[in-house]
Amino acid sequence: MFGINSGQNVLLLWSIPVNTEELQTFVGDIKSAVGDDGRVSVENSEMLLSSSHQASCFDHVLAGVLPPFTYLCPVDTLGEALRVLKPSGRLTTRTVDATTTQSNLKMAGFTSVSEPKNANLTDEQKKDLTLPVNEVTCHKPSFEVGSSVQLSFAKAPAAQSSNGTWNIDLDDDLELENPDDLLTEEDLTRPDPSSLKVCGTTGERKACKNCVCGLKEELESEDVQKVEENRKNFKSSCGSCYLGDAFRCASCPYLGMPAFKPGEKVKLVDSTLQDTT
Repeated sequence: MFGINSGQNVLLLWSIPVNTEELQTFVGDIKSAVGDDGRVSVENSEMLLSSSHQASCFDHVLAGVLPPFTYLCPVDTLGEALRVLKPSGRLTTRTVDATTTQSNLKMAGFTSVSEPKNANLTDEQKKDLTLPVNEVTCHKPSFEVGSSVQLSFAKAPAAQSSNGTWNIDLDDDLELENPDDLLTEEDLTRPDPSSLKVCGTTGERKACKNCVCGLKEELESEDVQKVEENRKNFKSSCGSCYLGDAFRCASCPYLGMPAFKPGEKVKLVDSTLQDTT
């Protein structure tokens, strides 16, 4: 019966509605299967979470194996059943919704979930059935919850000599790359000292709010030089730069400057370049 052997501890989970006489008869059959050395516990599936069963104390759990086979054990109930099962313990259930049952069993942590097969029912159990009843079995993993094991694929540490230095065995025919060949022309170029100056507060080439080291003025001077260079090399794509801001595009370097005649050199007073904030 359900693969139950003598001496095993079995937990039977029943659900409402249930035929009391059929339940008592079924419990008697299981007790006969396990013998005097075994034990049978009967529990309402809805009360299993509040029960006081010890962890890993049952060899087999039977859930929903009595008519009408319409109860679907939720994941939390199946998780508790997993807890009270011994490692490699087995759970058997009967259901009219095999797909949902298989999914719940996997989500609860069971392994080796079987494909549904037709349940071996008695003629009395087949009465009043409108849907086929399938039987699904699964197992608890062969290890206990919270157990640990050392991974075997970890690499062994390199050999260490008696004087505390590491020994690395290299093939004599192994060609090592010349480190000088890994350097590019850019790596060999000496950087401009002025570009290495950073703010003592921000740690970057960006002036702080109350800059007194001169970096703010230096960066402003660089910005002015870049603007002047852009203006010298700038070629208008619209030809309307001299007409004023109303005719200039968003990327025009003359934005904010007054209108001028084509070819006229624009001169700015010192106050124009001063920060008014």
